[in-house]
Amino acid sequence: MATAPEPSSQIDSPRAWRVAIAAATVVGVSFGTIYTFGAFFEAMADEFDAGLGSTSIVFGITVFLFFGTGAASGFLADRWGARPLVLVGGGLFSCGLLATSQVDALWQGYLTYGVGAGLGGGLFLSPLFAMAAAWFDRYRAIAQGVVATGSGLGTLILLPVAERIIDGRGWRDAYVALAAITAVVFVVCGALIERPPVAKPAAAGRHLRGVLRTQSFRRLAAAVIMQSASMISAFAFIVPFATDDGVSSSTAAWLVGIIGASSIVGRLTLTGFSGRLGPVRTLQLSFLAQPAAFLIWLLAGGNLVLLGVFVVVLGVSYGGFVALVGMVTAHLFGIEGIGSVMGWVYLAAGTGSLVYPPIVGFLADATDTATVPILAVLAASTTGALLLLRLSPHPVNHPRPAVTAAIP
Repeated sequence: MATAPEPSSQIDSPRAWRVAIAAATVVGVSFGTIYTFGAFFEAMADEFDAGLGSTSIVFGITVFLFFGTGAASGFLADRWGARPLVLVGGGLFSCGLLATSQVDALWQGYLTYGVGAGLGGGLFLSPLFAMAAAWFDRYRAIAQGVVATGSGLGTLILLPVAERIIDGRGWRDAYVALAAITAVVFVVCGALIERPPVAKPAAAGRHLRGVLRTQSFRRLAAAVIMQSASMISAFAFIVPFATDDGVSSSTAAWLVGIIGASSIVGRLTLTGFSGRLGPVRTLQLSFLAQPAAFLIWLLAGGNLVLLGVFVVVLGVSYGGFVALVGMVTAHLFGIEGIGSVMGWVYLAAGTGSLVYPPIVGFLADATDTATVPILAVLAASTTGALLLLRLSPHPVNHPRPAVTAAIP
């Protein structure tokens, strides 16, 4: 009788790539759906007679839970694997979109879209990136780039689709369509996702506490808070700011799509550079590019050429951020218990995403101009880049627990 292959032989195998591609597809539809919110902004604000600040709270809650739930979901993934989290979280995500299509008041969207889609996506987002990192050794950088590329493709494809449905049938039907698309993807890809054949800590809590006490983790988390605050604010307000400057809504939606396309270049290019520069140095380079992008945005106004340069630079740097943060986490703190550690990194991202977009929106409402809110975005991005420059590129020594046998 044939014996099962050794767990170590499955690392970097075709089976590992199948899991990575399934993870990339789930990441793609979830990120792509979340980032379509800019296309819904104007239609929802008009129907509910709401300003940018109050409408952006929907997006802030969603992204906070989308990233922030990782502190709990990473622990769950270390215990049970990512598959049940994709199926359960995916069901909550799709039902949240469907419920959002039926809301009668904006505050209801805080619950249906914010809690439904945000919490649902948060159950599987961090575990998928952690799982992909653990399935690979030699090709870890490439695999992380592939998984992260899913979010760029999802944004590129789904945002124009949502914009067309909104124009033709309204924003409610657009959410129904997105609910159907995501439900199919979560079921099919969830069946293909498997636990990585790596050892897990016998005392995961001790391992995590050791990481959280390190100066490197605190610096990484602080930088991620500021950088996610600026990035998510940009995603929320590119479309409404561009339309205020005379750009058509369809063209403005394509600007976000270009971010998705150029982020693919950033993911694949910067993960390639990481082999030469190291993951930390490459992530620092990615962070430094974002303030430059926001400075171009500040100067662009309604100039499509400058807006195009802005979204390309932002997309490349954003792609590097998404692809490299998992590599940096694994490089600094190790693979054992990576789901829990990455969950806390994503919690930092969610914190910035919850607080800052509403601030930017209320600044826009109060000043009736895009200049002040873009300056706020630029300040947050610059702060994040400067914080990350202080992060040491060397792996961190911290108390590590003993490990058990490999997971079958």
